[in-house]
Amino acid sequence: MKKRRMHHVFQAIVFTAVFGMLVWAFPARAVVVPFATETITAEDNSTWQRVSNAGFGNANNIAVTALCAYDGSLYVLTRNDVEGFELWRATSGNWSQVTVTGFTDSVRHAFLNGGYGAMTVFDGCLYVAVGSGIEGDQLYRSVGLEMWRFDGSNWEAVISDARSDLDKATGQITGISDCAAEDTAETAQMTDSTKAWTTDQWAGGVLKIVSGDGTGRVFDIVENDATTLTIQQNEAAIEDAENPEYTVCSAFAPDEDHPELSVGAVAAGDSYLITQGWQANGFGEIWNKNLIGFAEYQGELYLSVAHNYAQGTRIWKTADGLAWEASSDYSFGLKHGFDQEGNPTDFCEVESYRNRNGGPVCSSSTYLHKTGVTGSETLIVGGTGSSGCNGRGARVISYDGTDWEFIVDYFVDENSDGTNENGFGDADSFLTANFQAWSWADYDNYLFVGVARPAGGRIMYTATGGTADDAWKYAVGGDGPMPEAFDNSGGLLGFGINLGAHLYTYDAALWAATFVNTAVPGFPFRLDGADIWRATGDAEALVWTRVTDTGFGHREIVNFGHPVEFENTLYIGGSNIFGNFTDDGAEDGNGCLVFKLVNRADWIDLDALQADAEMFSIDLSWTVNSAATIEGYNIYASWDSSMSWKIKLNRELIEDTSFTHAVVWPGSNWWYLVEAVASDGATATFGPLPVTAKTIFGM
Repeated sequence: MKKRRMHHVFQAIVFTAVFGMLVWAFPARAVVVPFATETITAEDNSTWQRVSNAGFGNANNIAVTALCAYDGSLYVLTRNDVEGFELWRATSGNWSQVTVTGFTDSVRHAFLNGGYGAMTVFDGCLYVAVGSGIEGDQLYRSVGLEMWRFDGSNWEAVISDARSDLDKATGQITGISDCAAEDTAETAQMTDSTKAWTTDQWAGGVLKIVSGDGTGRVFDIVENDATTLTIQQNEAAIEDAENPEYTVCSAFAPDEDHPELSVGAVAAGDSYLITQGWQANGFGEIWNKNLIGFAEYQGELYLSVAHNYAQGTRIWKTADGLAWEASSDYSFGLKHGFDQEGNPTDFCEVESYRNRNGGPVCSSSTYLHKTGVTGSETLIVGGTGSSGCNGRGARVISYDGTDWEFIVDYFVDENSDGTNENGFGDADSFLTANFQAWSWADYDNYLFVGVARPAGGRIMYTATGGTADDAWKYAVGGDGPMPEAFDNSGGLLGFGINLGAHLYTYDAALWAATFVNTAVPGFPFRLDGADIWRATGDAEALVWTRVTDTGFGHREIVNFGHPVEFENTLYIGGSNIFGNFTDDGAEDGNGCLVFKLVNRADWIDLDALQADAEMFSIDLSWTVNSAATIEGYNIYASWDSSMSWKIKLNRELIEDTSFTHAVVWPGSNWWYLVEAVASDGATATFGPLPVTAKTIFGM
């Protein structure tokens, strides 16, 4: 069948001197910069400071999910699986915890601990959004994402059960029927004898338990009469006629692999909340568990939803911050077993997944990014490919202000070749596939994407953002000049060390802050902290410099998040965990940290590193842009892209910016590192640069 017919188918405290200070709202103020608790000299000789104590004094704050500068202050959003998220703000050089009535103290707060959160500034307000539940095709105690905003004086609910204009009702359960674990009933009835509702007044809404052992549980409302709601459990995303989902009021674990996520029993006497409408948590859908990021585009604010395995991801937008509407269809209109026009494809990459036909291809969207690489201002996002007939692997979707269009997907054209296919052409195996188009950055008029991959992250780039077979090329991993995960290390059993990277453009350089796999189940295996890399030079010949590969000496920091600019420098959050599960954190982690780039007075940079291959020699040359005084250079060579074994080619420091590696075998493959040595002894290493010597026939 021609693919065009199946078009688009197939994801300090800075030692707070006065602890526990809680602040409600803040008037306009002078810029506040957090004090330093540690000064660090990085591998490239740049200076950094740690500007918070671990976890802001609470070891349960295991991750920084977002940083944002607003009204002269830096805000930090944390992940906390025990008490719920925390929001911190730099005040007078220290940090103060921010409390918001109805948000940070609500009955839902303990559930708002998702691995992903986001903050942004739009139309003069700070927006804070937090997810709930964990990844996977079970609901996992999700209460839906929640969002509030701050105008510098007051906080206001945006997407929340606390919105004053939300259609809702409260009460107490007086009776329950058809809700026993063994009754095999797909629906149950909950009664509040004090009510006098109109027929089906709450049909399509959500019943939320807000007291008792079952606090946090949610049920879809099918119909209602004057006093009774007919409810249906929706804990599983995938169900069929052979595996129906029963509505159960007793305590149970939706997934035996995660007993810690069991849900409590619901009983008569428990209090409830009914919500109806997009203003409620999760835009009114309990499966809108999480969000990844915001982006402003053509005067409107956009948000990407993650972990909706039931209906699929969706992009939402607003013009004024309070009235939101869906910008895309669920899963961008793409379902397993169907093309984007809704026609059956009669195609299945994995036959055993035919039972998922009709389910969403893209369960999550990744970071949103505005780019001009397409020739006009375009919004771009990654779509995670879930298991099913259309196949897994990263998808990429672009938006021109009118339509969302897949530009990386198995059916964008009539052939099965090229980097425009599922997973940028690599989606065969989950462990080795290009799993997610995770984060984005524009650099040197190219669009770069950090690709998440279990066997080691990659970075790709495009000059067009189009759908041509060769639209995307590798900069890191694949056939690119830098090896997989920057160091070609796959960890035990093929699990990658650097699973992916958060990309950012700052100070005429492309930055990559990595997240890592912390352990392999069943093995006592620990890594040595996340990396930060910085690239300069032409986009098609980047020169990479490692800033740190040990989390700035904090081995418990296994994830660096998205950097932000604040007061003319760079801040970045370090976390003990990446992702959205509860059991994959670093055992020796003791809380998240925030780091700041202090200065680059002794910064060592190479703008370009290139090679000319001859038959029996290779000529290397480079250009320097450095504030430091360079004494000279060392050249290292290896036959291995990982540079695990290498030889030093020069006996004395090279004072020039060129070198010839003589007597090489024709057709041989080499990888080179250039090490710059400053007058104070500081060094910085650039590369590796791959080169193949010419053959006897000049090829």
